[in-house]
Amino acid sequence: MKKNLVMSFILIFVIITSFYGPVFGEELNDLYTKKEEIKTQQDEAVTKLEGVQDQLSQTLQQILDLNNNITNYENEINGLDEEMIQLQNSIAEIEEKLNKAEEDYEKNKRVMDNRLVAMYESGETTYLDVILSSSSISDFISNYYLISLAAQYDIDFLNEIEEQKRSIEENKKQLEEQKKQINEIRENKEKASIILQNTKVMKDSYVAQLTEEERIKQQEIDTYQQQLNEIEAEIMRIAIQNLDSQYIGGVMAWPVPGYTVISSPYGMRVHPITGIYKLHTGTDIRAPMRANFIAANDGVVVKAGMNAAYGNMVIIDHGGGISTLYAHGDEILVQTGQTVKKGDVILKVGSTGYSTGPHAHFEVRINGSPVDPMPYITSLGEENSEENN
Repeated sequence: MKKNLVMSFILIFVIITSFYGPVFGEELNDLYTKKEEIKTQQDEAVTKLEGVQDQLSQTLQQILDLNNNITNYENEINGLDEEMIQLQNSIAEIEEKLNKAEEDYEKNKRVMDNRLVAMYESGETTYLDVILSSSSISDFISNYYLISLAAQYDIDFLNEIEEQKRSIEENKKQLEEQKKQINEIRENKEKASIILQNTKVMKDSYVAQLTEEERIKQQEIDTYQQQLNEIEAEIMRIAIQNLDSQYIGGVMAWPVPGYTVISSPYGMRVHPITGIYKLHTGTDIRAPMRANFIAANDGVVVKAGMNAAYGNMVIIDHGGGISTLYAHGDEILVQTGQTVKKGDVILKVGSTGYSTGPHAHFEVRINGSPVDPMPYITSLGEENSEENN
């Protein structure tokens, strides 16, 4: 009998309030649309900013590589300069030896020439005269041997000077060729270093340009965020302003279609996690992960986010001081300020917050205070109610 009176009261309340529509109207919808547009623009700006930052990072790495290459070239050029100094010193020493050898050669050649001329002009005894004037065979052999040695010495001496001169000239030629090659290598490295320096200057300029683009994009994002914050504040202002508006009306829908087992009803109980005996402010409906958690009636989302105890949660205002709460979700599918219709999927069932397993925690609140939700929703599942200890 008492139950019938409660249901009769609900039906009368529904009939009276069903004539009132949503109280948030076009102004809130316009704000939500504008919020979405600004959020889209902000997302585009963030994407562009990330692109600029990627380019900036790549360019900075390229500049670092260029600096390393320039340093390597400069070190190689310095090494070549030192090698050139050593070669020049070697060439100077060889030239000095060559000059000395040429002087010795010319000097000895002149001595030899002068001696031959003098011998010819003065009629001095020649090597042949010495041999022919020998008094005996043994004397002849001795004189011949000595003259041969003297003649061979002169020939060997001149040949040695000639060979020394040729060797020195060959070494000088090789050093000059090596010097030429080093000069060519040095010139090429200097050209490469100049090219790298010019490239670095261009890269530095590009970095300055990208840095400025980064600053501008970040400024745009900050501006968009400020606009979003202002819209959020306006949405909340309107939502709070309309908390005392008329209830949208109608019996609320069962919040988890297809799943009717109540694992823990509204009322006093020992909390399964904290162990404290306290009021359980809603009804827990057993359901698997990712099952649909729907809006029990039309309204406006006044909160959609994470809470330490409730986990992922959504609160919908239905007008007339009546709101519903949906908790422990795996994924939130709506945003604060969004207008929803009865039956819209707003959450996916989960086990976030203070939860021992996947289930749907559903509350009805009157002026912010939780009440037993069962009188406000269809009686579906009531006969399957069971309590978990």
